[in-house]
Amino acid sequence: MAEKKILVVEDNPVNMELVTDLLEVAGFTFETAMNAEEGIRLADAGLPDLILMDIQLPGMDGLEATSILKQNPKTRHIAIVALTAHAMKGDEERALAVGCIGYITKPINTRTFPRLVREFAESLSDAPALLVLEEPPLRTEATEAPALLLAAEDDAPLLLEAEREELFLTLPEDDTPVVLELVGEESESLSPILLDTEESVLAPTLELVQAPIQALSVPKPVEKPSASPPEKRRKRGLSFATAAASAARLLVVDDDEINREMLSAMLRTLGYDSELVSSGPEALEKLDNSYDMILLDYMMPSMDGVQVCTRIREESRFNDIPIVMVTALSGKEDRLRAVEAGANDWICKPVDRTELQVRIASLLKMKRAQDDLKKHQRSLEETVRSRTTELRGAMEEVKQSQENARRSALDAMQRMAYTAEFREGPTAAAHIRAVGQYSTVIARAMGLDEDAAEMLLYASQVHDIGLLAIEDSIVNKKGERDEYEESVYRQHAILGARLLSGSPSELLRSAELIALSHHERWDGKGYPQALEGEEIPLYGRIVALADAFDQWTSYNHKKRSLNNEEAKKKLKEESGKTFDPKIVDAALKAFDEIVEWQRRFRRAEEPPDDLPVSAISYAV
Repeated sequence: MAEKKILVVEDNPVNMELVTDLLEVAGFTFETAMNAEEGIRLADAGLPDLILMDIQLPGMDGLEATSILKQNPKTRHIAIVALTAHAMKGDEERALAVGCIGYITKPINTRTFPRLVREFAESLSDAPALLVLEEPPLRTEATEAPALLLAAEDDAPLLLEAEREELFLTLPEDDTPVVLELVGEESESLSPILLDTEESVLAPTLELVQAPIQALSVPKPVEKPSASPPEKRRKRGLSFATAAASAARLLVVDDDEINREMLSAMLRTLGYDSELVSSGPEALEKLDNSYDMILLDYMMPSMDGVQVCTRIREESRFNDIPIVMVTALSGKEDRLRAVEAGANDWICKPVDRTELQVRIASLLKMKRAQDDLKKHQRSLEETVRSRTTELRGAMEEVKQSQENARRSALDAMQRMAYTAEFREGPTAAAHIRAVGQYSTVIARAMGLDEDAAEMLLYASQVHDIGLLAIEDSIVNKKGERDEYEESVYRQHAILGARLLSGSPSELLRSAELIALSHHERWDGKGYPQALEGEEIPLYGRIVALADAFDQWTSYNHKKRSLNNEEAKKKLKEESGKTFDPKIVDAALKAFDEIVEWQRRFRRAEEPPDDLPVSAISYAV
């Protein structure tokens, strides 16, 4: 049937692979389509002899596609066989109604499928069967005439229906005689027929012999010819014996020695290496990840195949090893038990070599794909780990660089602040650090996050940076400033904001807002913009209270305005006037912590007359 061209229309890749493997082993020529539309197109273009049509297809189903093909004058003659997992009578009748000539159910039975396809293909035409030489003429020991090797699909004698058809034989081109051996009804050897013409016809009556002809047999060749080699084609029975197959290692588990040796011999002819064990416990002891597949007998003493399979699947490291159950049992319950235990497939005894070949090849292909996928995944994971380590290192370097840059910026900012405050005396430098810590304590008491608290700690320290642009005589004047001097002094807020403006740094932008707004009042009577209420930036409102508290409670020119209790009372009095009431509440809530920082900076202690310059680092 190798001359018959078959079109397979199937959307399931696993079913498609199984069907095409079986067709290729059987010697059929075929094309494939994954949906109905593609199948219709290929049928119209290639005009196959037979179509194997899956009924359940995405979009247009197989029945509709069959109906379309049968309505087309160009394709209506093509024989179509339905393939489906539904084996109900109604489905079969629907398939026949739209023009199918028959029906094959799924899952595909690898033992019967080639025979069914062959039978459907043989029924397509009443034309004489043409048998083609598959090898060059070979000589036998008994005669000088070459023997004819026929392209029989199952290696069995070709049955003749003498009443119905003739048999055409294509002979060698060199006109060498060919000897055919004829076998009668009782299998007795009859007189041989000598064919010595270019093409001979064996008539239905076969008058050359006295008895009716039942079968045609061909003498088996004994040696290779010296003629030029024939065109290479795929060898039947060796279709999966590839380099990958020969590298596979199988574990055969069977308590019967004959069965073990038989399976080992089959596997050897298919190109596989096998290891033989006689019991389940021995298999469990021997099993490791060097095996690519396990052929496991179902019925064994002490521990049967299901128990062995269950034990194997309990270890995750063996989950990817395919297990094929081999048994003489064929009941549905037995199959279900094997599948529930973790078996991947099932083969009945006596084992058919072709079925064993197809099932092993399919499962090994699946395992190789899984192994390749895992290998690729491990490679990706290793690449990700390596790149992650590199990225983490690079990020750490960037982070360290950013931290160094931040510390440098903070250091520069603190030194600018020290320069501005130091003009009022050595202890004034401690003022900027106290304001920073008081602002941070208040921010936390208000529920602001740590980023905001840290921002206030550093940005607040340059709140009076604008004093650098004001004359010393005005900044350090011990008495009251006149109206002109006060107007000049108040310009330090605007000047400080200008000095800090235009920076992409969030820290400096926050410092700019604080410098500009820390002298604004909640009631709108502050400067330089006379902002009111929440028009004033939050950071500016917080620093305004921290700055005022430190000015009230610390010594300035050997004087102290208020003690802590007096300062607490004044904060309450100024709530809603000078200060935001919410900020006052937060300061009073965290008052003890503010006083603790005051103690650490020694802001409530009178400085000695010979205070050294190092007093600027008052923090403990």
